[in-house]
Amino acid sequence: MSSSPSNRSEGIGPIGDQISGDQSGEHDRQRDIRRVAKILRDGGYTYDQSKHLIAEARNAVGLSPPKREAGSVDRLTAEEVGELLEAAYATSARQGLMLRTLLETGMRVSAFARLRAEDISFQEREIRVRGKGDKKRDVPVLQSLLNELRVHLDGRRTGYLFPSPRGGHYSARRIQQIVKGRAEDAGITKSVYPHLLRHTIAQRLADAGMPENLLQRFLGHAHPSTTQVYYEPSRPQVKRAFEEAME
Repeated sequence: MSSSPSNRSEGIGPIGDQISGDQSGEHDRQRDIRRVAKILRDGGYTYDQSKHLIAEARNAVGLSPPKREAGSVDRLTAEEVGELLEAAYATSARQGLMLRTLLETGMRVSAFARLRAEDISFQEREIRVRGKGDKKRDVPVLQSLLNELRVHLDGRRTGYLFPSPRGGHYSARRIQQIVKGRAEDAGITKSVYPHLLRHTIAQRLADAGMPENLLQRFLGHAHPSTTQVYYEPSRPQVKRAFEEAME
């Protein structure tokens, strides 16, 4: 269909009207899905355009994400991680690999910016991270990531892992801009920044059962209390455990 994205934004009205039209609290979920699907199909929306459309429709009817609990850690969902990396790789293989490395190593952006080719151990499947106070730690990485890094280095053994176009290292601010830009490309509406990727991988590892002391070492936290936030039970988890115990 030849309609431009700007013209298609007019379709927000029907979606917003249909969503807000039923205030009874009783919804036929499958019927609503079909109604929204018809709007997307008839409007010829692409996947990315549909994400923006739905986000604007939520705003039109006053929907907003639930407030985070005090002390809870924000993070990206698995779906959002996939969308972010997809958008980064679509921009360039280099940016995709940058974001994947930043995510899977859990590095702070300052350490990531100064990461060097010499810090990669292909034999040990580890990356040496220089943390606060120049403290060094070795973090494990997946073989698939190492394979991509080997191709990226193309035989180079020295220098910054991701040198800037000027030959030095990227600034933290520039990396923040890249992360934010690719999140916008992916249609992610929450604020996305490098440290959020660190929170995301930390929470994923905690949820998967990594012991707290090992996660502390992986992240380079000086104090256990900093790591404990990833093990705080959420309200849904408490509710689920209560319901299971009372069955």
